[in-house]
Amino acid sequence: MKMPPQVLSTRENGKICAFWGIGIRLFLLPPALGVHNLQTIMKSLLTTYKIDGQNAMGINVPAKYCDDVADLDQNFLSQDNDVEKVKNELNLPDRIYNGAELIVAKPKQIPGSQFNLHSEYLLLINSNSKTLAHLDPLMQNLLSKSKTGCGIFFTKNSPCVKTCSKPGGRYSIIPALEMFDQHKGPKAFVFSQVWKHDEDKPEWEVNLSEINKHIPVFRCDRTNCVRCVENNVINIRCKKN
Repeated sequence: MKMPPQVLSTRENGKICAFWGIGIRLFLLPPALGVHNLQTIMKSLLTTYKIDGQNAMGINVPAKYCDDVADLDQNFLSQDNDVEKVKNELNLPDRIYNGAELIVAKPKQIPGSQFNLHSEYLLLINSNSKTLAHLDPLMQNLLSKSKTGCGIFFTKNSPCVKTCSKPGGRYSIIPALEMFDQHKGPKAFVFSQVWKHDEDKPEWEVNLSEINKHIPVFRCDRTNCVRCVENNVINIRCKKN
């Protein structure tokens, strides 16, 4: 019997296979998460802003941009598309850009110390800024603008096991991720590379699982996204580069 021209789809190992004639299109994102378009969004962020070195970003955009597997239109982050302004503000003492639908931070040196406040900490916990303190945490403030929007938090390097992702640690971001528990829209926590000192560390696997309890975790680059934790199993691509 001749099949109708509509798309046929099946699920296999958490992946979606869509058959178009004799071709196969593979999506790596499970549909239940609602972030079908994560790869397109991350490619746009990474190629548009091109921020050097370690940085963290947060966005909260209309859910349609995450729901539909499609190219982004001219309204995507249209209020935050001045790339030079973003980069210039990251070079100011606060090391933070706080926009309408986009926030970005780079590590900030602690005065009188050789250590930095990590970029994830600045966005998720404390901006350490006199002008932005009334908005802290900046990511929570961003999510509050649209409780059904698509909230994505990105960090170039995975949160380090000694500080940022250490459960119970003084500067741990894990308690702050509870802000995503009640967020009704699509959401994702994304990193593009495993911090070089944490590759294959058992502690990173533990911390990764803790992050995933609050928000689905992905590793994305310009060409691909993979889910890091499924059925309590850590994807090997999220454990090492």
